[in-house]
Amino acid sequence: MTAQTPQRYLLFRRKLFLFYEKHGRDLPWRRTTDPYRITVAELMLQQTQVERVLLKYAAWITRWPNWQALSKATNRELLAQWSGLGYNRRALYLGRMARSIVHEYDGAMPRTLPELQKLPGIGRYTARAILIFAFNEPIATIDTNIRRVLLHEFNLPGTTPTSRMEALAEKLLPKRRSRDWHNALMDYSRLVLPRRIEGIRSGGRQSKFEGSLRQIRGEIVRQLTMRESITIQSVASTQHRTVDDVLKAAEGLRKEGVIVIEGRRIRLS
Repeated sequence: MTAQTPQRYLLFRRKLFLFYEKHGRDLPWRRTTDPYRITVAELMLQQTQVERVLLKYAAWITRWPNWQALSKATNRELLAQWSGLGYNRRALYLGRMARSIVHEYDGAMPRTLPELQKLPGIGRYTARAILIFAFNEPIATIDTNIRRVLLHEFNLPGTTPTSRMEALAEKLLPKRRSRDWHNALMDYSRLVLPRRIEGIRSGGRQSKFEGSLRQIRGEIVRQLTMRESITIQSVASTQHRTVDDVLKAAEGLRKEGVIVIEGRRIRLS
């Protein structure tokens, strides 16, 4: 195991920043410190590839440039704009978040971890990411990419507990450069590290979309962005699937708060 000393930390910081200066990715949410835009990007990027987010992010910001504008959007409008990104409840979280920020915080993003984590769809990682990327707060956060970097560079076993990883991340954090530091870590993970690192369980390939319940869920949401309600049977007919399959898909959306099931009819929540 590599010795972990202040000198080792300093060398690692230099290495990462040199890499970032030469190879850092130019992404639109990195050109702003607007908490609204950064929050939109953070939710879009959850379990979604950067390439898929880029066009959706630009269109979203054009249509709703701030919390005030977003707070007036209907669920149907949100889901239609979100279409193609998957995990539709994220769009509804943003709408609920906008209304909360406008009505409870006078349109200004809260700046403490406890307050941020009270907002819909904001967990521990996302709250920290917002403070880091919007406000350059001197705190550390760890996602899968950052964890990969720390395990690899410090020769740590994949079973290293989260508490130890967080302690290491805090020690590595450079003064006054939290935003750049976390961007550098993420880019290093994406562009340099091998796809598989011993001790880190791969997420594996996503299950086949064609013929899946995910496909049915997507079709339910798509249809509901165009009409007030639909029937279980109509979805089954258009998708050539059984009523039971459609019910299973619809139940998943209901649990996420995306739809309401009333007998054999479905409508947006």
